[in-house]
Amino acid sequence: MGKRIQYTLVLGIISIITAVGVGVTYVVTKEKILQREDARRMEAILTVLPGIKGSPQELTPTETAPEDKVYTAVGEGDAPIGYAALGEAQGYSSKIKVMVGLDPGLDKVLGVKILFQQETPGLGTRVMEIATTKTLWNMFFGAKAAVTEEINLNPWFQEQFRGKALNQLEVVRQQDPEKIVAITGATITTKAVTAAVKNAIEKITKTARAK
Repeated sequence: MGKRIQYTLVLGIISIITAVGVGVTYVVTKEKILQREDARRMEAILTVLPGIKGSPQELTPTETAPEDKVYTAVGEGDAPIGYAALGEAQGYSSKIKVMVGLDPGLDKVLGVKILFQQETPGLGTRVMEIATTKTLWNMFFGAKAAVTEEINLNPWFQEQFRGKALNQLEVVRQQDPEKIVAITGATITTKAVTAAVKNAIEKITKTARAK
């Protein structure tokens, strides 16, 4: 009986020490994590609002949660470029978060950047895939022109949204430059990204029209 109590006390002390350690680690790293997430959001805004001059300005109140903030930005000559906001939707196996840029007229997508997803490898994760026409052969033996050609580093799936009007944000299975073409075997993920884009647009539209 004495040993049982001793073991219980030892386990209790270990649990307390572990809990305190986890708590201290969270407090120490929390600020850095928040700073890193803020930096990622700012980087994403620069991607979805090309031509931005200076820093984006918040349209929403200061106390607004980070995931609900709406930003606006200007370009050369202080001409309005558009708006940006985060959107999210449930995918096949994860919550998908995207940053969306919308033009000043609130009717055309300027850009989309996926910030978070944990979809099925090889299927849903293709939303992050960068298309290339290069092969091992032309990388090593191709013409000089092939080596110096400009490579588009933007994921091809996300590029589908660029320039689309709001009524074109419809997922289809067949090739259609006027719509969003689903990734083969990942229709749920495709629809989730599109839903997340629409979620961001709703935030932008609601905030911008209230100003």
